[in-house]
Amino acid sequence: MAADEKHDQTARIPNGLLHQIFARHRMPRSYPLLGILILAMLCAVGLPLVNALVIYPGYTRIMVDTFEDGARRLTALTIPPSIKHTPLGPTILDTPRFLADVYRLETDFGLLAVRVFAPDGRILYSTDTAEIGTKETKPVFTDHIAKGRQYAHLDILRSDPVQGRPSAIDTVAAFAPVMRGDNFMGAFELVFDVTEPMHQLERFNLYATVGSFVICFALLGVVLLLIRQEVAKEHSRRQAAKLREDVEQITRHDIKTPLLGVLNGITYLENFTTLDPEQREMLDDMRRVANTGMDLISRSLDLYRMETGVYEYTPADVDVLFVCRRLTEDLSELARSKGVAVETAFGGRPLRPEDALTISTEVNLLYAILANLLKNAIEASGPGDTVSISLRADGEFFAAVHNPAPVPESMRAKFFEKYATAGKRTGTGLGTYSARLMVEVMGGRIDLDLSMEHGTTVTVALPLQPRTRAEE
Repeated sequence: MAADEKHDQTARIPNGLLHQIFARHRMPRSYPLLGILILAMLCAVGLPLVNALVIYPGYTRIMVDTFEDGARRLTALTIPPSIKHTPLGPTILDTPRFLADVYRLETDFGLLAVRVFAPDGRILYSTDTAEIGTKETKPVFTDHIAKGRQYAHLDILRSDPVQGRPSAIDTVAAFAPVMRGDNFMGAFELVFDVTEPMHQLERFNLYATVGSFVICFALLGVVLLLIRQEVAKEHSRRQAAKLREDVEQITRHDIKTPLLGVLNGITYLENFTTLDPEQREMLDDMRRVANTGMDLISRSLDLYRMETGVYEYTPADVDVLFVCRRLTEDLSELARSKGVAVETAFGGRPLRPEDALTISTEVNLLYAILANLLKNAIEASGPGDTVSISLRADGEFFAAVHNPAPVPESMRAKFFEKYATAGKRTGTGLGTYSARLMVEVMGGRIDLDLSMEHGTTVTVALPLQPRTRAEE
């Protein structure tokens, strides 16, 4: 019961459109289709998430690193020559040459800010005059810049609102220490405006995210459409199968009606007319043929029950050798018309009238199996050929039907499949298929042995006693 509940919970994973599609067509859930749908849904949700959580942050980090590295290199290369190898102090900076160098940097590179630091962290020069004279005490200055390491950092510069809307500028602040050997002579800071590249990056991410959503949901829509078409096809197939079943049942009923009339007519003639022995024998043959027809009609319904797994197998003690003698007698006329001899052996010797072997099985199923195999063997043989039935009991009951004609190459792989037939214009392809079904219902097995030199042998093995449910 727990396994069934787990099975149902698995089936309820996609609780939306697919469930409605299957429910609308009254079809069992198809787990391969459910798997495809779940995979498409995961792609539709997962790809945008991967883009937002992995690809975009990674790409942004690469771009930021590129900006920062470029700013560090540019800053190191653009330190004004007037202060490049000189300890930085108020006197050296208060010169026209230094001011000209700073002005050149600001105009050539569009810098937002320029700062010059003394070795102790005091700001000697800044484009923001209010900062001049203050001291830089941030750990990045004391731990990195003062030790001769270059440093760059992406940041956002916020200004006062313009027309009621806040203004923000993306910046990269790059520090370049001025060194003479191992001595820290001061530092130089340039602040670059990278707003436009960052906006381009954000637009790229927006387009990539929207595109991935569109592609994924288009994929999901295609999958749902394919699933809907497949469900519709399966629904049509089931309707066709149901229609065929209804037609077959009507046909069986319609065929039974005249056969019942024949049987009633035979009974009337036997009871209310005077018959000589020859006429009575003819009526017996007619009754047997009519009963065989009724059995075949009933057997077709049994085959359907076997295919759907609802057939109830009710074995009883049966003399299988008597069934084989009856079978060869019933098919003797067919064998004579084909010029084929039929030989029956039991335990390696010809079958004798007094031989008997009782096993527990269904007599009608056993007769139908052997009749299908023997009839096929006779029809596949030519004039002068011999068809043999070999019977033996050795832990199981074995019946081997042999004919000298080999099975065509095209038929060997599908010998026991439904509607498989070759060389017979009136063949239905149900003989060996129904034999396999009935043998499986009886708990046995059926095998095909092919040889170009020795012909074809079909062997049926049945248990002498039926298995109990506990043994199964």
